[in-house]
Amino acid sequence: MSSLLKTTLISASALTATILMASPLMTQNAKAGMDGNPFEGLYLGLNANYAKVDPSATYTELDADTSTFNGITSSKKSTGYGGTIYGGIGTNLWGPMYIGIEGGLGLNGGSGYVSDGTKSYGLKAGFSFDLNTRLGMTISDRILVYGLGGYTSTKYSSRGFNTKQSKSLGGYRYGAGFEVGILEDIALRIEYIRSEHSAVTWAQAGDSFRFDPSGQIIKVGLILHMD
Repeated sequence: MSSLLKTTLISASALTATILMASPLMTQNAKAGMDGNPFEGLYLGLNANYAKVDPSATYTELDADTSTFNGITSSKKSTGYGGTIYGGIGTNLWGPMYIGIEGGLGLNGGSGYVSDGTKSYGLKAGFSFDLNTRLGMTISDRILVYGLGGYTSTKYSSRGFNTKQSKSLGGYRYGAGFEVGILEDIALRIEYIRSEHSAVTWAQAGDSFRFDPSGQIIKVGLILHMD
């Protein structure tokens, strides 16, 4: 089990335990709207992100006379921080079954590098645009668990190259999360997301690097339900 996933599970368990211990005090405040369901209708949210990027790089020597790289000997995933603003709409289709659609704008964070032992080249995740569909179950009037899938476009910038380069790479994302109502119309959300992006190739002197990045993100935030 990866350290990132372990961090997610430990954080989620600790927060859930704290909230459930305080549930007698919060139950009434958590019931939003006439139907007592805080998860239906329009909502806005803000997340803090903790992310890693896997560079998944390959190397090609273009010109032996100008090449300065001796081949990939190691690869590194570096963590980073960011944030996302998002909005969407959700509803219970049948009984506790929940479906929602949302979009988000923000900074993913995280970077990835490859090295020959002396020099390192890589890319860093920046501005992102996401579209998700969420499908889940309302466990109670305070708890929603769900899976998600959708599209992402993330701008990656080069690191270690003489010339700075950047490109927005499209891809898909999937993951899971849960929401817990903590106050009237306000819920806490925790998500774990993986993303896979299209490839980009950048050159350095007589060397060429092809990056096919993927990401892992933990998101923790608050949601305002406006219904």
